[in-house]
Amino acid sequence: MKIKIIPFFIMLISIFSCNLINDTPDQVFQVIGLNANKIPSSFQRIFREFRQHKANGTLKLPSEDGKTMKKASCEEVVKFAYANIFKQDIKRIKNLNPPKDAEPIVKAGIELFEYADEIQSRDFLIIAKMIDEGKSDEEIDTAVKHLDETKGAELDQRFGKVMNLLLPYADANGVQYNKI
Repeated sequence: MKIKIIPFFIMLISIFSCNLINDTPDQVFQVIGLNANKIPSSFQRIFREFRQHKANGTLKLPSEDGKTMKKASCEEVVKFAYANIFKQDIKRIKNLNPPKDAEPIVKAGIELFEYADEIQSRDFLIIAKMIDEGKSDEEIDTAVKHLDETKGAELDQRFGKVMNLLLPYADANGVQYNKI
């Protein structure tokens, strides 16, 4: 009986000790900082490109076989390219086991990525539908400008908050990175 209990306790201790190991500052920076580069700073450029591709007939997605491209609507392209872009990042951030001093960074990172995900999975679809429906450039420009001035401004603030926490943390912990 004693022989069976000892391996059980060793396994139990191993499991708990793995959960107590914190991610390194470099891992925190990689998961949050580098993936934050995917967050757009302006939505106007994105939708200008969509309209240009729509006008040129060059909006395309991979076909079911994955070997060829097929024509697509703006809505389909947004659903394919943007609606799930941050889901994996959010999952990775939530799975971080940060040291105590990085917990505010992780919290701010989750808030940033969830907000960006909400914009791209909801608001992008609304404007993409406007393009598909042939709304006027003026209507689309107004909607994009409103998105930039409201949710875009909030997204910029959240991004700034993350960077204001992350960069000093990286510097204090010797994480090597380049600002562009």
